Amino acid sequence: MIVSHRLRLASVAAIGALVLPLVAATSTFGADEAPAAEPAAVQTPEPQAEPQAQVAPQATAAAAATKGRPYGSAYPIDVEANFSRPYFDQGASNRDYSLLNDLERLIRGSYKTPAGKYKSKKMRRSTWVYAGNSRMEDSVRVGRELVRAAKAGVNVRFIHPDAHHSPASKKLRKQLNATKYGRYKACGRGKSMACLSRVSGAIMHSKIVMVSDTYTRSGRPARGVVWTGSSNFGGRSAERTFNNGTTIYNDKKLWYQMRGVWNDMWAERNIGRDYMRYIAKRKSRYGYRTAGRDGYSGAYASRGILYSNLANYTVHVSPLRATPTNGRDPILNMLNRIVPDDQCRIRVMENRFKYRRIALAYKLAALNNGGCRISIVAFKDDWKKNYREHCFQLLRVCKPILDVLKTSRTEVDAAYAQIHDKTILVDAKLKPNALNPEERLPNGRAWPRSGSRVKLTLSGSANLTGSNLVASDEITTITTDPDVYDSYVEHWRAVTQTKAYGVFKY
Repeated sequence: MIVSHRLRLASVAAIGALVLPLVAATSTFGADEAPAAEPAAVQTPEPQAEPQAQVAPQATAAAAATKGRPYGSAYPIDVEANFSRPYFDQGASNRDYSLLNDLERLIRGSYKTPAGKYKSKKMRRSTWVYAGNSRMEDSVRVGRELVRAAKAGVNVRFIHPDAHHSPASKKLRKQLNATKYGRYKACGRGKSMACLSRVSGAIMHSKIVMVSDTYTRSGRPARGVVWTGSSNFGGRSAERTFNNGTTIYNDKKLWYQMRGVWNDMWAERNIGRDYMRYIAKRKSRYGYRTAGRDGYSGAYASRGILYSNLANYTVHVSPLRATPTNGRDPILNMLNRIVPDDQCRIRVMENRFKYRRIALAYKLAALNNGGCRISIVAFKDDWKKNYREHCFQLLRVCKPILDVLKTSRTEVDAAYAQIHDKTILVDAKLKPNALNPEERLPNGRAWPRSGSRVKLTLSGSANLTGSNLVASDEITTITTDPDVYDSYVEHWRAVTQTKAYGVFKY
């Protein structure tokens, strides 16, 4: 299941520029930059031919900014949500490849047109594909397109944690490294299997696909495409469970910010335990100098948070030095912004919710007492091995969390299903974002002090556990785009219709 919509950005970009003072012949992205050390060359450079080469001769930078199209008039910023929704509980028929097929399409667009014709050699050689995933068991679709792209002359880079190798990932490593233009990297040093974090037990758990030149679902050329989500590239945590993802097209600033993160992951930098601070101290790596001219509210990730006002999209990258009281937890920060009333609605759709995030349970209980209706659906843990490792009950919401939720004025609904999502959906009045003051309303205006009612979608790769916040490499995304929210609510409702869905009494 894939949902697409075109963003209306003309007024958004114009207002954003005031508030705070691809059909390309070839790609202008530079070569892969990921040395082991940290010289200036690793910084994501501003493309030499980008600013005006993609715009009609008579167009000006101001005109491009007014339209909110930093790559030029032919490349409007667009957002697509995609999902996998298998109906059955278990068995051979329990598959939905919709999300993985969409990732294949993005990668295929790096070397072929929608009509199936190969792009020119020059175009293929100047195109880059970056992908990363934590598990590849039983994976076929995404890996084979990565290999085909590399064989076609596209620069392909893939990251995987050393701890989770499977026959499929080993096969991909062999095939990619056998090509001239493909490279496979396994992250892990000492007791850490992460690319960024050196914390013992940490893993690379992010799910990323980035393509410098490809196509939208409607077949229009696209540049700087970034996909993140909850899905692995195969098996029980991909096509056999509910998953989600979001694709951002033609957002130049977001591409450069994510390229900076990718460079750090590929180089396995020792960023410590506070990636937010690391990014803030090296902000020029994450963005580009002339972003303000293109309608963005800021040039770089100055506070260590990746953000694009044109796509209405925020990215938090773990590990974070976050505690329940220091304001760095992006999820707790979001919940603290909610002004509860009888119109407030919160849906928590998480693969697991463990006791080290109990501060979130206390906040949810308080919001429930204030009038918010709250529902939770989590993974159905009916495998003996998983049952022992995760909470010792059918629902992967641990008993200490449920004990806190029991203190709520009204009952918090709880249910189980075959989900791998890591999503929270909020329809409520929210106060301004203290963690990311740059954030704008969906209409592009500054957030009023009194707050504003919005529909917010929080998603990404991070489960509600302690390690996924302060140790492992993770991505958490936030948008207040109402169309994205509506598509995720549809996803939520689809879960309730599956064979695996059941109410959990606690």
